[in-house]
Formats: sequence, C-alpha cells, structure tokens
Amino acid sequence: MSQKYIVHEEPAVRTASQRIAMADLAPFGFPGLHEQVWLRGREDGLFVMQCVPFRIYGLNLFDVVRLDEDNMLVEVVEKGGHRTLRALLEAGLEPQVFEEVAGGIASRARSGGFAIEWSGDRHAAIDVPADGDSASLVAFMDAHEEAGTLFWEWSESQPFQAP
Repeated sequence: MSQKYIVHEEPAVRTASQRIAMADLAPFGFPGLHEQVWLRGREDGLFVMQCVPFRIYGLNLFDVVRLDEDNMLVEVVEKGGHRTLRALLEAGLEPQVFEEVAGGIASRARSGGFAIEWSGDRHAAIDVPADGDSASLVAFMDAHEEAGTLFWEWSESQPFQAP
C-alpha cells in the first residue's frame, strides 16, 4: 500500500530551527495515511508541537512529544494547555453557503485570537489556548452541524495512540 501524506503548508508557529516529523494515522482510522508535523526541539531530546493537528487525536499545539529513531511521533509526554477544534465542511456546498461557513469559521477564529490552519479548503484545525473563549465558535459550529453544512469535533474526543 502506498503512503499518503497530509501536510501543514502554513504551520501556526514558524521558526528557522524547526523540523518535520510524521505521525501514523492508522490508529485513528486512516490506514496508509501519515500527517506531517512541525516541531521545535528541546535540549532534552523531546519536541514541542508547532502546528495544529488536522487528524491526530489527543494532540495539540505546544504539546511536548517524543519521536522514535525513524522520526515518527510515538508519545505525547506533556500537554501544553491548548485544545484543538476541527471542522470539516460538507462536500458540494453551494458557493455562497461554502463562503459563509468557511468565512464564519475564519472570522470567529481571528476574533478569538486563535490560530487556524486549513488542509485543503474544507478542513480547518483551530488552536484554542487554555484561556481562550471558544463559545462563539462552538455555537457557530453547532448551528452549522445541525444545518448539515459541517461536522466538528475536539481533538480530545479520542486519546493519542502510537501505531
């Protein structure tokens, strides 16, 4: 089976000293798929997440992680105090509806001071700091999920699992 990769083209945090590693998404129901993650190294050999995970459960921006010798993410060592809210817009939405939903997500994320990353044009991952008020964004997501225009979840809906 050939491997496919989800990449972070615009990670939430960008520095000159970052590195890229991979996370196997098979434990989360996506066999044959890996997600590229951006990391900042620490002196103790551990790494700090610098992107907002699209499909990895139980992982968030600024969590401390461990890699194996193949540069695969294998453990969340310490939580960084952030949460990840993810939304997937339904395929085939009318352009006006699509713009309303995608624009509403982006504007609420910005007004809350949250970092947002997009995987394609339908999948958003939003970083919510511990002190962030996500009520407006969650209410927007709930209303649009009820209307059938998107599905949303918190990344903590499942724990992190290594392959």
